[in-house]
Amino acid sequence: MTSAQSPPNYSSRRFRPSGGHRTREASRVRRPAPTTSAAPSASSSERPAPAYTPRKDVVLDVQDLKTYFFTYDGVLRALEGINLQARAGETTGVVGETGCGKSVTAFSIARLIGDPGRVMSGRIYLNGANLLWGLEREARFKKIPGTGRVKVMRSFRRIRSANERMAAVRGRGVSMIFQEPGQAMNPVFSIADQLGEALLLHSGVEVVEGLLRADALARGSGGGFSSTEFVPEAPEDPDHPGQVEVVPSGPLTDIDRMLQAAASGSQTDLRAATDVVAKEAGLASLSPELFYMLRDAGAQALQRRERVLRVLRRRQLTGMQQSSIRHQRRLILLQRALNDLYLKEMKLGKSQLAARSRIAFRMRIERMRHFYFGLWGIKRVAQRPIKNELFWRTVVLLEGVRIANPVQVARGYPHELSGGMLQRAMIAMALSCEPALLLADEPTTALDVTIQAQILELMRQLRDRVGTAIVLITHDLGVVAEVCNRVNVMYAGLIIESGPVHELFRRPLHPYTQGLLASIPRFDQPDKELASIPGSVPNLIHPPPGCRFHPRCPYAMPICKEVRPLPQLEGEDHMVACHLYTAPAATPPETAPAPSAPLPTAPA
Repeated sequence: MTSAQSPPNYSSRRFRPSGGHRTREASRVRRPAPTTSAAPSASSSERPAPAYTPRKDVVLDVQDLKTYFFTYDGVLRALEGINLQARAGETTGVVGETGCGKSVTAFSIARLIGDPGRVMSGRIYLNGANLLWGLEREARFKKIPGTGRVKVMRSFRRIRSANERMAAVRGRGVSMIFQEPGQAMNPVFSIADQLGEALLLHSGVEVVEGLLRADALARGSGGGFSSTEFVPEAPEDPDHPGQVEVVPSGPLTDIDRMLQAAASGSQTDLRAATDVVAKEAGLASLSPELFYMLRDAGAQALQRRERVLRVLRRRQLTGMQQSSIRHQRRLILLQRALNDLYLKEMKLGKSQLAARSRIAFRMRIERMRHFYFGLWGIKRVAQRPIKNELFWRTVVLLEGVRIANPVQVARGYPHELSGGMLQRAMIAMALSCEPALLLADEPTTALDVTIQAQILELMRQLRDRVGTAIVLITHDLGVVAEVCNRVNVMYAGLIIESGPVHELFRRPLHPYTQGLLASIPRFDQPDKELASIPGSVPNLIHPPPGCRFHPRCPYAMPICKEVRPLPQLEGEDHMVACHLYTAPAATPPETAPAPSAPLPTAPA
């Protein structure tokens, strides 16, 4: 049979029926049904979510959060439907043994779970914005014929959009202190560069407007400070060789008092004097720069007039620097408007693509019009005022976490710092943005006891001043009792007990909570023999049926091996999930939730 006599290939895209082009309806009918299925979650996330009405005091509301890891050995269900709330101005503790899912909870809230893990379902509301909006469209799962595996098909375009939305939240909305600071810091950038980047991203408007305001003040006052405001060169005191005699001519100025305070050696007076000079100059970052320049000057302080003048002259910007800073301010304002649209998307559950496209177009035009500010030689000069300002603001942040030599640490790199200093640098970065929600994953593990108390006090001050909601993840029940308002006890990916901290410590209900409290020493019982919980946390790839704690529980009953206990209220705001208290009349047996597609046993 020749090619002319061969039957028509109906699957070919070039074939068209003789009656003309196919209609759109016909093409829809003939298109084969897709073989992929929805994301495997216990509750279908494609159904429209009910309208969420946030409470005024609730900053974080986590509902039915599930996070799975697809390993070669099987599916590890790290989180199996947890519910968590954090209120403004309060500290919520999360405690439990290693491997219970505490850090995975924090990473899931911040959407930092990497491969092979995925947040499967649930809702995370941050001030009314659903951080998991669009989760069901980010990946689909397809059965591999002949195997028990499922291929994960990710939509990288939607994942990139989700990352852009989360970038609008991280920093001001949610900030995190990581458990391993060495892995969280970039080894090729200095500490000042990394902390300064966070300041520029989230407090950039305040930084650039402060520079422009100080420049306008310096030009309006004829350059600000001049050499005539200083006392002349002081001769050597004949009675005390080696020391200079301060001979003021005319009334003392603020700079005279600063130099005299530096010559006297009083660091308290010098700090107060530099604060006054910086306030008069209109740029607060001048205070640490002048302080560290004159701190060890001693009798030579009066001979550093020109250096002080040079520092004060950095307020005055060149025309190119002014243009660059104004360009930077426009970009920051456009980025803020874009972030507001991302937040609006997550709050309303509706895409704002048209408005986002307009702002993104304006940002591209702004960068194209001022492309020369990105050239190496011009960029180095134009960005110098911002870089200096960010450096000294970083020094102030490092002072806040009680680092003894903040200038040297700011110029250093992560590998040059000890674990405790690196942890404090990360805490300074997290606290610099004054976030609405602070996720602190073992923030005091690598710190000394005295530094630990200071860091906890800093977190408490931030909570009281800004109203930040803090989620504190720790093993130290003493820290929980001291700083937390509420506490959640986790075991094997589930929250098994929660309540006010004083109520839970006074009346622990779950046997696991009782075991944790029995394993710590008490001052009122010095002769008490410390107890331990037998066994270890179960393998979450093959968790035990029923209550996951029943293999280690001394009060285990037959029902504990068959039925997972549901959370019950025992008293006011005290939740516990245990059959010892209220066993539901009809509860489905403990089995893995039946997903719409089988879960993979190994990544494809």
